[in-house]
Order: sequence, then C-alpha cells, then structure tokens
Amino acid sequence: MNKKLQEEIFKTLLEFESQGDVFEEKEIITLGCMANGSTTELQKKVLTTLDLEKLLADYSLDEINTNASILADKGLIKINRVSTTVNKHYLELIKSLVDLDDFMDEM
Repeated sequence: MNKKLQEEIFKTLLEFESQGDVFEEKEIITLGCMANGSTTELQKKVLTTLDLEKLLADYSLDEINTNASILADKGLIKINRVSTTVNKHYLELIKSLVDLDDFMDEM
C-alpha cells in the first residue's frame, strides 16, 4: 500500500474528470458467415491504469492496479476490472466518488 501513489492516482483521475466527457473513435469489427465489416463509433474515453502507467513511469502496472483497487475498496473511486486475451489485466477508473477534501481526510 503506497499512499503517495494512491494520492497521485486520485489527483490524476480528478484532473481527467475536470476535462469533461472526452470521446474517441473506436473501430467495431463485425464477423459473420456471409460478410465481414467494420464501422467506427464514438465512445466515451475512460482513464485506465494503462494510461497511468505511462504518466507515472516510476511505478509498475501491478503497483498501480493494486493501489487503484485499494482506493475502490475504500469507496473513494469506482473501477471496472478488464482482462485481455493476452492475459494482461488492467483497471478502468470510471469516476471519483468523493472530492479531494474527503479523500485527504480518508488518507
């Protein structure tokens, strides 16, 4: 448990949320027996621990995942756990559940 890292994760999430809703284009691939195709959709961008790994280069993905999970267990942020087909696990940081003052009191 790294309180400094937890604080950095929380502050980065607050900063991301302050930008408002950010959308990105995602390619959706459709596989079928008659035809294959793809379309693009606008989807709301969510901050992930993969993004945090790039921003917080001093920490590994496992450290960031562990500390983000601790924040979620404390009821400070809402997360979604994601696993990829290459056995890589990361978290989507959905939203903060408290403001910065309450976060500092909790820590």
